[in-house]
Amino acid sequence: MKNPTPSSGGVFGGGDGTPVHGILSDILPEIGVLAEGSADTDITTNIATDIATGAATDIAVDVGADIGLLSDDDLEASIVAFKQRIDALQAGLLLRIGEYHKRELAPLRHLLSTVGWIRQALRLTSGAASSMVRTARTLTTMPAVAEAASMGAITPDGVRLLTQAKRRHPLEFDHHEAVFADIAQYLSTKDLRVAIEYWEQQVDYPSAVAKVKALRQRRRFSISQTWEGMWHLSGELDPETGSLVDTAIRSIVDRENLVASRNGSDDGRYPWQRRADALGDVASFWLNNSDQVGTSGGTKPHIVVTTSLETLVGLKEELPTIDGLVFDPGELGRIICDSGIIRMILDADSQPLDVGRRSRTVTPAIRRALDQRDGGCQWEGCDAPPSWCDAHHLTHWTNGGETSLTNMTLLCRTHHRATHQNRQPDKLQIPP
Repeated sequence: MKNPTPSSGGVFGGGDGTPVHGILSDILPEIGVLAEGSADTDITTNIATDIATGAATDIAVDVGADIGLLSDDDLEASIVAFKQRIDALQAGLLLRIGEYHKRELAPLRHLLSTVGWIRQALRLTSGAASSMVRTARTLTTMPAVAEAASMGAITPDGVRLLTQAKRRHPLEFDHHEAVFADIAQYLSTKDLRVAIEYWEQQVDYPSAVAKVKALRQRRRFSISQTWEGMWHLSGELDPETGSLVDTAIRSIVDRENLVASRNGSDDGRYPWQRRADALGDVASFWLNNSDQVGTSGGTKPHIVVTTSLETLVGLKEELPTIDGLVFDPGELGRIICDSGIIRMILDADSQPLDVGRRSRTVTPAIRRALDQRDGGCQWEGCDAPPSWCDAHHLTHWTNGGETSLTNMTLLCRTHHRATHQNRQPDKLQIPP
């Protein structure tokens, strides 16, 4: 988190080290006119003067320029310059909103609150307008931060973090504002948040503890099924729980990416699809391996897949169902590879007439032997442990394959799915 100096060049300035914020000299040259003739010199006027007299830079910020003609260096520099200009404009907007609120123009001219007028005039949601006005009102009381932000040196996220800190500890923040205005110009948003949290511990430890507890109280998680049969997840997790979930999912996704890079293969899934599949793997691992999972009638919680015998042996094309909702038939072979099968005879109205006994396609003894023999996924290059693997029939039992050690192998969920999509590895490692 070293503070970059103006002479460092690179992404912080032009080729001669000129600070990029020099490009802002022509952004708001008329800003001081707003308060012209007023005996009250406000923060907006002071900042406008600083911007208007800023040094020029050799980085061109021309909206109409032919981007394709820019050199690689100029393209990089212009991206940074454009972002800094946008940040400066955002700060200028907030300062104007703060001045607008101070003059009470919205109720005087429109019989509206400042939030109401901003929402209408800028076509924002009520929440966005309220947040903007709140930030603007606070920013006008922070001269050092406002000045740096108006030069594009502090990002909008940084401004928001600093104004929130000011509202929580106004007197203490005033005393340390110059320091925050400085570090916010080179710290990332994440590092700035950490710095603020550490500072809050020093100035008011009980409030810092209360804030952390309040975060945990906000935790929530909802899961519901849509009319299409998909599942919708939403919620917020406290820092500890969220970190655990993220670590568990990344432990699967990162391993899959590593295997793909080693083999030069790609299964075609997008990153968000990999994460969704990883969440299912975590749930499957818990249900299959935890001794804390409750049972009902001696059976652990499970999903029920319904299909016809004709579909199972490939004599009929029909979508299988889970809880009455259809799903991808390409997944059926993988699911029943290591599942319990129950024969159920239905009448013409699909009402059960006879239900047979449950028979496992893979017995516990065979599974233990597979774990001992294979030691993990047998897809070449994969190192998934046995606990993350399914028992896979080399010749599927619907095609006459036996449920025996010689006809089975361990495959992780990703590679088990791949085999049932007719995608085979260069070599499947089957130990003797």
